[in-house]
Amino acid sequence: MVMASSRLLRILLFLGLLGLALFQLRLALIAQTSYSGLTPSKAVRKYQTQPRLLVAYGREALFNQGSLQTVEQWYRRALVANPFYVPAWIALAELRNDEGESDRARAILTYVNGLMLDIARWRWDKAMLAYQLNRIDIVARDLSWLTGEEKTSYQTRQKAIKLAFSLWPEPDKLVEAMGTDNIVPLFRQAVRAKNLAAAAYIWPILEQTTPDTALVLPYINLLISSKDIQKAARIWQTYFPSKSLLYNGSFSAPLAQSGFGWRTGKVKGATAEPAADKGGGTGLHLHFDGTDNVKYHHTRQFIALEPGQSYLLSGKFQSRNLSTDQRPFVEVTGLYCSMPAVAAAMMPGNQEWSSFSLTFTVPEQCSGVQVRLRRKASNDLDNKISGDVWLTDFALRKTEHRPDA
Repeated sequence: MVMASSRLLRILLFLGLLGLALFQLRLALIAQTSYSGLTPSKAVRKYQTQPRLLVAYGREALFNQGSLQTVEQWYRRALVANPFYVPAWIALAELRNDEGESDRARAILTYVNGLMLDIARWRWDKAMLAYQLNRIDIVARDLSWLTGEEKTSYQTRQKAIKLAFSLWPEPDKLVEAMGTDNIVPLFRQAVRAKNLAAAAYIWPILEQTTPDTALVLPYINLLISSKDIQKAARIWQTYFPSKSLLYNGSFSAPLAQSGFGWRTGKVKGATAEPAADKGGGTGLHLHFDGTDNVKYHHTRQFIALEPGQSYLLSGKFQSRNLSTDQRPFVEVTGLYCSMPAVAAAMMPGNQEWSSFSLTFTVPEQCSGVQVRLRRKASNDLDNKISGDVWLTDFALRKTEHRPDA
C-alpha cells in the first residue's frame, strides 16, 4: 500500500513537471519567433493567439526586468486575441500602477469590475488589484462575494476571510463590509483565531439563525479558555439543557468531548469509552492495559458553580484486577483558579459496585470546578498499571455552606 502510494506520488510529480516544461517551451517558442524575425509555424501562430500564454510571457518578461514597453506589448497582444480576457486587463492595470499612472490603473479596474459582476474566476485577482489601488469599496464587495459563493475554493475563501479581518479589525465594521449573509464563516474564523471580541459581537446575530451545535461548541470552549465560565455555561444550558448540575452523569448520552460535557483524552496505556453493564445500565469503562506507568487525568468534566457554595459529589464505581500501589480515584479541583484538590479514596483492586461521595466548597475566586478521574504515577518498580474501572450515576447537589471550609 505504501509502495503504491509512493509510486503514484512520483507519477503525479513527473506529470506536473512535464506540464510545466511544455508550458515553458510554449513561451520560449513565442519569444524566439518574436525576436528572431523568423516566419512562425502554424503551431507557433496558434500559441501567439492564446491570451493566457501571452500574459504569462509578459509577466515573465517583467520578472526578468524586461522593458515596461515590451511587457505592455505582450498584454496588449493578449487583449487583441481576446478583448475580454480579464487577467490581461488586470496585468495592464498593475503595470500602469507600477509606472505611477494610478488614475489610468483605476480606470481599467472600473472597466474590469463591470465585466465581472457575477463571474467567480479571477475575482480574487481583481480584489488584490483593488486593494493595491485603495478601492476598498470594490475589495469589500469582492471579499463578501468570494466568502458567500459556493463555487469559491476553500483556499480562496479562507484568504478572503482573513483579509477581511485584517482590513476591518472592528467587529461592527467587519460585519458591515462583509454582510450578515456571511455571518457563519465570519464567526467560525473569529473562534478559530481566538478573536473573542469579534466572536462576541457576531454571536447575538448568529443566535437568531439557530446555529448548529458544531458552531456553538467551539465558541463555548473559547469562552471557557478565556475564563468567561458563566457566559459559557449559559450558552451550554441553552443548547444542552440538563436538570442536573453535572451533565450526563450516567454516561448514557454520547460523550461531548467539549464544553461542559465529559471529555476523555487519549493517553498511552489507557482507554475510556461508554459501556453497558450486565444489568442493562450505562457507564464509562476505563481500561489500563499494563504497558505504561500511566499518569491519568483525562476523564473529566468542567462545571460552572456558585462561588462560596458547598456541594456534594456522588457516584458509583466498580473495579477489577487493578494493579500497582497507585490506583484511580475521583477528584475535584478548581477550573482556571486556585482551589485545593478534594479527592475520594483510591479504588480497591477488586470491588463490586460501590458508592463514593465527597463534599467541597467553591472558593470565592472560582467560577467553576472540574471533576476528574485521576491516577498518579507510581514510584515502585512494578509500576505499569493494568485492570478495569467502571463509573456511573455521577450526581452533584448543593449542601449547606461550611463556614470553616
